[in-house]
Amino acid sequence: MHYDKDMLYIAQMEEGEKIYHYTTIDALISIVSRKELWVTKWDYLNDMDELKVALDACVVVLREENIKSEVIQDVEKSINEGIRGNGLTNSYYICSFSCDEDSQLLWSNYSKYDGINLEIDFAKFRENLNHSIMWDGLVNYDFESQKECLRKTFYDEFIDVDDFGNIKSLKEINKLQGREYEMLISHMSIICELYSMFFKRSCFKGENEYRFVFAVDNKQEISFRNKSSIVIPYIKKKVESIDFITRITIGPTNQIDIATKGIRELLYYYQRDVEVVKSEIPLRF
Repeated sequence: MHYDKDMLYIAQMEEGEKIYHYTTIDALISIVSRKELWVTKWDYLNDMDELKVALDACVVVLREENIKSEVIQDVEKSINEGIRGNGLTNSYYICSFSCDEDSQLLWSNYSKYDGINLEIDFAKFRENLNHSIMWDGLVNYDFESQKECLRKTFYDEFIDVDDFGNIKSLKEINKLQGREYEMLISHMSIICELYSMFFKRSCFKGENEYRFVFAVDNKQEISFRNKSSIVIPYIKKKVESIDFITRITIGPTNQIDIATKGIRELLYYYQRDVEVVKSEIPLRF
């Protein structure tokens, strides 16, 4: 892992590393037959509480920096408005992966023990999509680390910047007024919204998640699917090749032999040369 800062401090994979996408058979068929990924709207990946993790960290940072309560309230209001769908991140979609290649937790959560996971060559995948990726990185589950990421970005973005009054410390936000103050609150809100896509609570650490974030504009066609009686918006992202898939692992299912045969038939028909293996996790009834 390394840190490649573009406003956000998020850990990124190195060339040669692998990531894993746990998904359904339907999604596999779409990827293999149409070279098409389904990328979900970011605020449909978690419940609303999870979207507030960055806000919680931001409030603590501002208190530690001795920011006045009235300022913190303005920041909270602006961030909450963004979370409710009025913010910049309303146009962002996320494709999720894991760094774990055979996880019982992920088989249960994302494929209901009846799916597959794709082993992905990180560098090849990123190169294939590089023209449309906004950010990619490892999800941060540690609250203290989340605070420091925000603090670093706040200092990078606000200190000695003309638009924000050339303040020398975050505490000097307290003395800003008018346009400089409004611009800073707006920009701080955007930073927190962006970090919301990479911050989760520590109880989810077992997912070991890695994310790719894509931006869409008004010309992008939005599709919808049903998941557990919830309508989920997603986009179909075309890829030039699927040579980034280096292996397909079939989840622990009581029909694993016929499932393996069917996937191999699918790959043979579409002339995709990918290794197919079975999960080493025993199926429990």
